[in-house]
This record gives sequence, C-alpha cells and structure tokens, in this order.
Amino acid sequence: MRNFTKVFILTSVLIVLFVRCNSDKEIYFNRPGWLQPPIYQVLQKEDRFKNYLKCVDRTLYATAMKSSGLFTVFAPNDEAFKTFLQSRNYSTVADIPDSLVNQIVGYSIVYNEYTYNHLTDVLRAGWDSLSSIKKKTAYYETIHKENYLGNSVWVYDMSSFLTGDQNYKYLPFYLSPVFERSRSHAEAADDYGIFYNTPYTGNNVQSASIISKDLLAENGVAHEVDQVLEPLPTIEKLLNDPDYSAFRALINKTGTTGDPYFKTYLYSKALTDYFRQAMPTKNIDQVYLKYYSGLAVSINSEGSGEQGGFTLFAPNNKAVQKFYDEKLKMFYPNGMETVPGDVMSYFINAQMIGELVWPGDYKGSMNSWGDFFNGKGAKGDAFNKTNFNKIVPASNGFFYGSDNYVKSRHFETVFTEILLNPTYNLFSTAFTTYFNSTLKEELLKCELNGYTQENYTVLLPSDDLLKADGFSWSWISGSNTYGFLNSNSAANLGSFDVAARMQRLVRSHIFKRLKNEQVNCAITSFTTDPSFTSAYGGYSYAVNDFGDMIRYKDGKIQMLGNYDENDWVTATPYKTFLNGQVFKIDKLLQYSRRNSAPTEVEKYTSQALFVYLQNMAAANTNISTFINYLTLCLKGSGSNDLAGISADMMLTLFIPNNAAMTKAVKNGDLPTYALVSTGDAAARLKATKFILYHIINGKEYVDDGLTYIMPNREVITEEVAPTLLKDIVDNTYLAISKDASGRLIVSTKAQHTGRNLSTSIKSVPITRIRSNYFGPKAVLHEINDYFIYSKVK
Repeated sequence: MRNFTKVFILTSVLIVLFVRCNSDKEIYFNRPGWLQPPIYQVLQKEDRFKNYLKCVDRTLYATAMKSSGLFTVFAPNDEAFKTFLQSRNYSTVADIPDSLVNQIVGYSIVYNEYTYNHLTDVLRAGWDSLSSIKKKTAYYETIHKENYLGNSVWVYDMSSFLTGDQNYKYLPFYLSPVFERSRSHAEAADDYGIFYNTPYTGNNVQSASIISKDLLAENGVAHEVDQVLEPLPTIEKLLNDPDYSAFRALINKTGTTGDPYFKTYLYSKALTDYFRQAMPTKNIDQVYLKYYSGLAVSINSEGSGEQGGFTLFAPNNKAVQKFYDEKLKMFYPNGMETVPGDVMSYFINAQMIGELVWPGDYKGSMNSWGDFFNGKGAKGDAFNKTNFNKIVPASNGFFYGSDNYVKSRHFETVFTEILLNPTYNLFSTAFTTYFNSTLKEELLKCELNGYTQENYTVLLPSDDLLKADGFSWSWISGSNTYGFLNSNSAANLGSFDVAARMQRLVRSHIFKRLKNEQVNCAITSFTTDPSFTSAYGGYSYAVNDFGDMIRYKDGKIQMLGNYDENDWVTATPYKTFLNGQVFKIDKLLQYSRRNSAPTEVEKYTSQALFVYLQNMAAANTNISTFINYLTLCLKGSGSNDLAGISADMMLTLFIPNNAAMTKAVKNGDLPTYALVSTGDAAARLKATKFILYHIINGKEYVDDGLTYIMPNREVITEEVAPTLLKDIVDNTYLAISKDASGRLIVSTKAQHTGRNLSTSIKSVPITRIRSNYFGPKAVLHEINDYFIYSKVK
C-alpha cells in the first residue's frame, strides 16, 4: 500500500509537469500578435481582390499564398478584373479557363519579398541598387511537341546552359528610379508609349500601374495593380505570326541530314524522367532541351535575367523577299532555301542583338555584327514608329516588325562579292583561312559600322585564274584537314610555300584608300590620271595591300611580274559598294615571270634587285655612277646577291644621279671610285654607308601624284622611315613628304624620338620621268642630290 501511494504521487507529479511543459511550449510557439497574416488573408481583408482570390483558389498557388514563404504578389483589383472579363466576353471568373487562370496567378507571383523601394534592386548577397528592370515569376511554360528529324518529340525550351534551371517568365517594370535614370520623364513616357497603350506613370508593371504598394504580410508583400496581366510571349513565339513566316523559315532552316542549322535539340534523361512522373498520362518517351546555338540570341530563352533582354528587328515576308531579290537571287536563283546556312546567318543575326534597344536609343544602337540598326548611327535617322508595323514587348525582349530589313556589312561592302559569288570561292576561302580576323574584317568596314572614310578597290581573281596558277582546296593527307594545295609545289619547286604565295596574291589584288570630305583618293577606275600624262608616259601608280607598286593606264594594270613579261591585266569595273568598288580581271597580278621564266622555281620567284638596278641603269645612264659604287661595295662575285639586302625586305631606293655623285666626291662626302676599287677598307666602308643611307627599309614610297603619303588609313604629310644604314646597332632615318604637285620629297630634316639624325637640313625631290622603276618588293627613284648621315655631337 505504501509503495502504491509513492507510485501514485510520483505519477501525479509527472503528469502535472508534463501538462505544464506542454502549456509553456504552446505559449512559446503561439503566433505573435504583431505578426501580419499571410498574403491571402491580407488581400481578403482589403475586400477589393475577390475575383483575384477566386482565381488563386483554383490553382496550386493557393497553399503558398496562405502559408509560409517569401513572395511578392502583384494583385489586380476587382475593377481590373471587371475590365478583363468584359474584354474577353466572360461573365464571371468562373468562365476563365483553368489554363489561363494558372497563367494569370502564376505570373502575378514573384519569388522573394520586394517592397516597393526594392523593386529596382537585385537581391544577391545583399541589395544591388537600381539595376533590376524585371523579376522572375512563378510561372513557366512546360514541355510541348515539335517536329525534329521527321518525328514529333517533346521539347523543353532551355533557359540557359544550366539544364536544371526552369524557363521562368519575367515580369517587366518601368519604375522611375531606373527608367528615368538616363532619360527625362518625357523621354521615358515616349519609350513606354511605343510598346503600351496605357499611360506612363513611373510605377508601371508591364501595361499596368501600381496603385497601392507595400501591403505587408507574414509571407511577403503585395502590390495592387490596375490591370490583369498575362504572361508575355517569347520572341520566338511572336515569330509564329504568319506575316513573319519567311523569316521564321530561315531560322528553322535544316541541312541535308535534316538537322537544323541554327538550333540544337539535346536529349535529357533527367527531364524525361521528371516529366514522366509529373505527367504520367502523356506517354512521354523522350524530352529534348532546345536552344538556338547558331544565333546571336536564343530567342526561346527567358534566361536574360533581371537586368537585360534581347531585341529583334524582324523583317516580314515582304522584307525577306526584298532582301533575297536585291542581294541573293543573282547567286542563288532557285530560291531562298538553296542559300547556304552560313550566308543566312549573316542576314539573320544582323536583325538582332543580345540587349534591349529602346526607341530612344535606336540611333546609336548596333546589331550583333556591330552594324547600326539605322545604317548610319548618329548621322542616321532616329526611331520612327511609322516605319514599323508590329511593335510589341516580349517576355525576353523587344520585337520590332518591319517591311524593311536591317542592312549588314556582309551584303553591302566589297567583301560581299567575295562572300556570295561562287566564281570567287577560292578567293573567299583564302580570306577565311588566312585573314578571317584581319584583312577580311577591314574589307567589311563601312558606314554601317561607323567607318565613313575607308574605301577599298578589289580586283577579283576567279577560281579559274587561281586554278590555272595551280591552286586547289583539297583534303591534306596526314593533317586531317582541308587546305590549299598547289600542283606546282611538289618536286618542281622544292620548298615552295603555298600559303605564302596565296596570301601574297590575295593582298596584291587589294588597294586601301580614303574617301571623305577633305580627301578622295579612291581608285574608281584604272584609267590614266591626267597629271601623270607627261610625267610618266601616261601611267598612273599605286601601292597594293602587300606593299608592291603597280602601274596602270587605259584599264590595263601591271605589277612586277607582268611588267617583266610585258603582259597586261585588264580590269573591268563590276560593282560599287558602300566602301568601295570591285573589278573583274582576266589575269592575275604577278610578282614573278609566271609564264616565261626558264625554270619552274623562277616562275614563282622574283628576280634579284640587282637585275632591276642594271635594267634601270641601262635605260637611264644618268644613274650609272651610283650603280657602279653599289656593285663594287655590295655585290658578291658569281651571284646577284647584295650584302645587307634580303629578299624579304620592302625597299625604296633614292639614287643620286651622276652629277650628284660627282658633287659628293668633290665635297669629300664620298671616296673616289678608284680609291674604293683598290680595296681600301676605310674608303669602302664610307662608300657603303653612303649607299645604304639612300635605301629606305620597310615600305615602297611611290610617286603617285597624291599630296599625302599612301597607303595609310589617315592623311600623313610626312613620314619618318628607317634606312639600311646602321649607326652602331640602330637604324638611321630619312623623312618622306610630298610637294604641292604630289611629288616625293626626301629630307634629312626628320625628327625622330630617341634617334640621332643628320644635323644638316636638306630636302631633295625625286626626278620625275626617271623614277617609279620596278624592283622586287622595291621601287627605284632618281634624285639630283645626295644625303650624308652625321651623328649629332
């Protein structure tokens, strides 16, 4: 009995303690009286969101709205729903289809809590102020069916290269702290008004306005809006408009295997397993991720985040046909579907950019290739709404539909003919192989991308001409790649460099010039410049991109090799583009005696410089003394090689005439020829220095009649150039300029930082009529005076 009593008492104490502990715990975890109710109850209490909450109750979002979490809700009031129901001919919200209800509610919910003052901030580790223009909502589109390789497959639009990221829709804001940061209120209203018919208030969410903000709740915050908002379509979905079917067809272009050029379908086992469980009644066998791999913009992706977006200036069917007729039909007469995918990518990507182009910024905005959308940048037209027939915001950017297409450098420059015309496939391939990021990009410069003074003249070597020269584009065994071969590069030519020859030929047929309001040296024809009729027997002169001199008259051109063989290249004007002109030619410009040289090696090799010096002296005995000294000091016995001069040098020789040489000897600046001939070391060294100081290394300075130095990308009136004479280890220098008639002037007056130049000041013009002689990577001029280098004391 005593033991029972003890047990009873102990049990009673434990029961009391247990009850008390539970009571204390309940008190501790009771909902604080100061805590706001969940968003659902907050809106319910406001009593003006009845229709919205009826929609919420029909979705799975209701649980989240009534419980814990962190959300921001943009809740349309009952007046907004009244307008919406009338516009859709619904009597009550009960008439709205479930699918649309799910879109409206999901699109109104933004993840995380954003009070009004934080709507323009990005939430990372903390608040990044004034950089957000949209927020990620709870709504995303699920899988759908598309045709791929002839089969109907399940497709999921890829938001980014992170396959686990859902393609959530973003809700755009037009709030004054951000939207008016770089524009005035009036400018902001203009930009907003291009896309929406509703007034700009500075508190806009898509087409709606926030009319009551910061309705605080336990699980987030709600903002009252005056419109029912529906998810915006992607740019890709907007192209489903029949008026843009031709452009959509270009984007959907497939190759011979059936695979698309511009988009990728990637099978995902993880997504397949997920959607099989989520949608068991759909009989899902495979799910593919889809993204646009060949376009500058993945137009189906919502993955531009809170701070960016994409822009498409979509050409409608009329504009696409116009582009085909104007630019491609002559090369691909059997329809747009026959145009290669790489050519189409130039056109398609010219219509888009991976950023938002606001109407107010249109004038300075460029496409993905770096071309101005308006064609001229600041000098072009501002945005004009009447030029567009469809302007709508997309969930991932802006869509501007037009009867016109955005011009691209690929179809408006001298490179266009090289790119499109199959007659010049080998020429085009050479650019891609050797000059893809250099010379090719130069030939694409024009006013479309901000280069207003560049002008190019291109002579077009056809495939037939290059094949006749031995070239082919072939599979190179052992290298597992394609490359240029030359049928003459085998045993006949030993170490013949195919790539070097092709590169030189390409550059030999291109001339870089200037054309602006002050200067116009564009070569628009190869007829004689009247100012040279008497000076050089009717010939005009120019320097090509490689640096070699050419001469021309009456539409006929010669380079060194053509000159050697007394052969002429006929240049026929063909087409004019924004940045220059192209000519058809019947032969290649050559730097060697391609047809008449005695051996195969010599057919591809320029003759020695000494051969041309001898030829010049034979034609012009007035320079024989200098040639005699040069022969004595530089020429080796048994060959035409000259000491200190190699075949890879680009040279300009200023040759003093006989009178000038006599004067130099008389003044003691040059030893007598007889003394040098004796082998006197000091005399020979002094004579050698004299010769080398009259040879410029690095460039051919041609007497071309221009009053400035060419070829340059800007007007230069004087250029300092190194000579072959070394002062200890450093080059010495001369200055090159032009007189009023364009005649070359050579001077020791040059100033060059860090170099010791002659203390004498002497400017000497070349002697016209007896200058502009050809040499191998060289030009030879006569002058009527001489120069002496003297180190500054």
